[in-house]
Amino acid sequence: MEQSSLESRNLCPQVTSEVLCHYWHPVARSSEVTDKPFKAKLLNQPLVLWRSNGTVAAFYDLCIHRGTPLSLGWVTDGELVCAYHGWRYAANGTCTRIPALPPDRAIPNKARASSFKAEERYGLIWVCLGQPRAEIPEFPPEFNDAAFRWGPYSTDGFWQANAARMLENLADYSHFPWVHPGTLGDPDNPESEPISIAPLDGGFQYDIPQPVNRLRPDAGARQTYKLILPFMLVIQRWQPGGSERQTNIFLCCPVSKNETRFFRFMGRNFVGHLSDEELGRRHRLTFEQDRAIVESQRPEELPLDLSEELHLRGPDAPAIEYRRQLRELGVDWN
Repeated sequence: MEQSSLESRNLCPQVTSEVLCHYWHPVARSSEVTDKPFKAKLLNQPLVLWRSNGTVAAFYDLCIHRGTPLSLGWVTDGELVCAYHGWRYAANGTCTRIPALPPDRAIPNKARASSFKAEERYGLIWVCLGQPRAEIPEFPPEFNDAAFRWGPYSTDGFWQANAARMLENLADYSHFPWVHPGTLGDPDNPESEPISIAPLDGGFQYDIPQPVNRLRPDAGARQTYKLILPFMLVIQRWQPGGSERQTNIFLCCPVSKNETRFFRFMGRNFVGHLSDEELGRRHRLTFEQDRAIVESQRPEELPLDLSEELHLRGPDAPAIEYRRQLRELGVDWN
């Protein structure tokens, strides 16, 4: 749905890293936006998500009349109603009714909600606060492959951390032996193999061996990482010489500069030696182990000046490339 831009309320300069307002970000699951307004936040901007005759709409969560959050209201006949004075808004932000005015009195032109571009895809609600510089990132083909089971493994949650810090952690593999011993890494074999960074449209990819977190109990696997800027990572684990495939899709939504909502989808085309319950337990353990590290990192925002932290050639190659590309994108946390 085409919406008015963020600049109409001069909010873009106030958001965390202005350039990020020109990209699509997932702000909620489709299932969360029902017949009632749903409160969300993106780049420190309060949003209200709602459905107008089945189509999702996104507004700045404030009624222009008396500053009441529109998320306190309700939906009637495909329009959003403010809870304070009953002002009604169409999906494009136009105010269609002010009950306190007589029918023959015109509604002021300024009486409108600030609306943003919103789309529904992959079971998520995506919002762009400005003018999109890229399309919503494509999910890998296996997301629609009937041979893959996705339902039991998908999760979401919040970290008190910078979205780029979180994504860099997900793309980092040299911490596996120390943060995830026995599940993802082996402290007795911590050395990282050399990798090659290859360009992708909108990001880059690389490949590593995975001898510990196996698809088969008797053989190691390999993992291909595909990072799409600004905050999407796909990890495709595959079995050399076999047909087993497992894919993780991670999306990090920058709620604010140092708060992130993540969405994780995982699918596999086989029944492995680990039960769904054990896979779920390992995922929760891994995320809690990572969260304790990432939420304590300083500075909280990912440094994009490569001179601010020490980097190692080889194991830090993905982090170096990610920071370089974010900086080229124009990301600035100030």
